[in-house]
Amino acid sequence: MEARAREGVSALKGKHWFWATVLGNWRLYRDALGAAVLINLFALAIPLYTMNVYDRVVPNNAIETLWVLSIGIGLVLLLNFVLTTVRAYVVDVASKKVDVQLSALIMERVLDLRMESRPASVGSFAANLRSFESVRDFIASASLTTLVDLPFILLFLVVLAWISPWMLIPPVVAIVIALVVSWFAQARMEQLTKQTFQAAAQRNAGLVESLAGLETLKVLNAQSGAQRSWEQSTEYLARQGAKIKLTSSLTVNTVQTLQQVVTIAVIIIGTYLIQEAQLSMGGIIASSMIAGRCLAPLGQVTGLMMQYQNARTSLDSVDMYMSLPVEHPDDRNFVPRPFLKGEIEFRGVSFSYPGTTQKVLDSLSFSLKAGEKVAIIGRIGSGKTTLSKLILGLFQPTAGTVVLDGLDNQQIDPADVRRSMGYVSQDPVLFYGTLKHNLTIGSPFASDDQMLAAAKQAGVDEFASRHPDGYDMMIGERGESLSGGQRQAIAVARALIGNPSILLLDEPSSNMDNQSESALRESLRKECDGKTVVLVTHRTALLDLVDRLIVMDMGRIVADGPKDQVIAALRGGQIGKARSAV
Repeated sequence: MEARAREGVSALKGKHWFWATVLGNWRLYRDALGAAVLINLFALAIPLYTMNVYDRVVPNNAIETLWVLSIGIGLVLLLNFVLTTVRAYVVDVASKKVDVQLSALIMERVLDLRMESRPASVGSFAANLRSFESVRDFIASASLTTLVDLPFILLFLVVLAWISPWMLIPPVVAIVIALVVSWFAQARMEQLTKQTFQAAAQRNAGLVESLAGLETLKVLNAQSGAQRSWEQSTEYLARQGAKIKLTSSLTVNTVQTLQQVVTIAVIIIGTYLIQEAQLSMGGIIASSMIAGRCLAPLGQVTGLMMQYQNARTSLDSVDMYMSLPVEHPDDRNFVPRPFLKGEIEFRGVSFSYPGTTQKVLDSLSFSLKAGEKVAIIGRIGSGKTTLSKLILGLFQPTAGTVVLDGLDNQQIDPADVRRSMGYVSQDPVLFYGTLKHNLTIGSPFASDDQMLAAAKQAGVDEFASRHPDGYDMMIGERGESLSGGQRQAIAVARALIGNPSILLLDEPSSNMDNQSESALRESLRKECDGKTVVLVTHRTALLDLVDRLIVMDMGRIVADGPKDQVIAALRGGQIGKARSAV
C-alpha cells in the first residue's frame, strides 16, 4: 500500500510476536477446548449417578436400574479418561510447537539487534532471555488446562440451584472470599516476582563478569569482593523466594480450607432441608460433590499464580528486547548490492555512542576511491576504530552520511555490506570449536583450498602444522587457549578467506612479534592488490602497505595526504598533538 493511501487513517496495529505465534496454533487449542467442555460435562455424571442411586435405586430395590446406571457411568469414566489424556497430549504438542517457533524468533531478533541497541550487561541480557523458559513452562503446564475449567463453575452452580437454591450459598460465598484473597496475593506476588527477577539478572551479570575476568580477579586478589557480592545476591534471592512461597502457600491453603468448610456447610444446610422435606439424602451427597467441584479449579489456579507471575515478568522483559531496533525491520526495503567495488565516502559524519553526549567523530569528511589504500593513525580515543565500525554498518552516524559505491550505506542490506568486507578487529574474538570452524565461520561454503590459502597468507599454518590435530585443533571460548598473536593471525585469515573487495584492518599486528609482523606485511602486500584498504595502526612497519595517510585527533581529521608528506609534517611538528602517533 502506498504511503499516500494511509494518510488520515490510523495505522493498523502489528501482530504481537508472542500472541501471534500462540494463536497460529489455534486449531490445537480449539481441540483442547472441545475436550474440556466434554470433560466438565462428564464431571456431573458421578454426582447425578450417586443421587439417583440413593433416591431411586435403594428405596425401590431396583437392581436392574443400578446396573444400567453403573454401565452408563462406566462408559462416561472411560470417555473421560480418553479425553483427559487427549487434552493433555494436544496441549503438550501445541506448547512444543509454540516453544520452537518462539525460540527461533527470539534468537533471530537478538542476532539482528542493532549494536547501539544492545544491552550494556551481557550477563543480565542472557539471564533475561533465559527467563523465557518460565513462559514456556507456563504455557506447557498441565495445570494451565484448569483455566479452561473456570467458566464451567457457572454450570455447576446452575446444577446446584436445580437441586436446591439454598445449596448455592456456601460455594458462592467461598468463591467470593477466594477471589478476594487471590487478588491481594496476586498484587503481593507481582511486586516480589519483579524484585526477584531483577536481582537474579544482576547476580547473573556479576557471575558472567567474574568468570570472564577471573584471571584479573586473581591477579588483583579481588576474589573476596566478587564472593561477597555473590553471597549477598544469593541471600536476597533466598529471602524473596521464601516470601513468594509463603504468599503462595497461604493462598492455596486458604482455598483448600474453604473447600472443606463448603462441604460442611452443604451438609448442615442439607440436613435442615431434609427435615423440611425439601431435599433427599442423594441430593445432599450430590450437592456436596458438585460444590467441591466448583472450588477445585480455583484451588489449582491459585497454585498457578507464582508460575504466572514469573511468566508474566519474563514475557515483559523479553517483549522489551523484541521491541528494540533491528538491522532488518519489517517495513524496510534495501537496495541489493551483492558486490561492492570499494568506493567509500564520509560526508560530515558525526557519531556519539549510546548514552553519551561526547562526540567520538565530529563532522568527518573524506573519500576513498576503489582500490585506494589508506592508513589512519592518531592518539588513543581519536575515533579510528569507530570509523571502521561505521563503514561496516555496525553503527549508524548520529549526523552525516556514510556512502559506499555512491549509495548511502543505510540503504544497503547490512549483510551485503559485510559480505564485501574483510574486517580484523584489534581484539579478535574466537569461538569454541575447531580451528577450521573459526576460520570458515563467516564463509561456511569456502573450499578447503581457499581456507588453506588464507591460513598460509596470515601465518596460521605455522602453528596449525605443529599441532597434532592440525586444523581440527580445539579452540577454547574467546580463543583463550591461544596467544594474542595467534588469535590475530586467525582473524586476518578469516578476513581474507572470502576474497573481499574492502579490507578493514584495525591493529592487525599489535600482538605479533617483529618476524610474524614482517611475514604478515609481505602476505598482505600481495593480497591487498586491487582492494580498498583501510588500515588503523600504531606500527610504522605496516605503513608500507598504503599510499595515503589520514591523521585523526579528537574525532577530527587533522591531516590527510600522501604518506611521505604527512609523515614528514608529523616529524616536523607541523600537525600538533597527533604527531605522537608516528
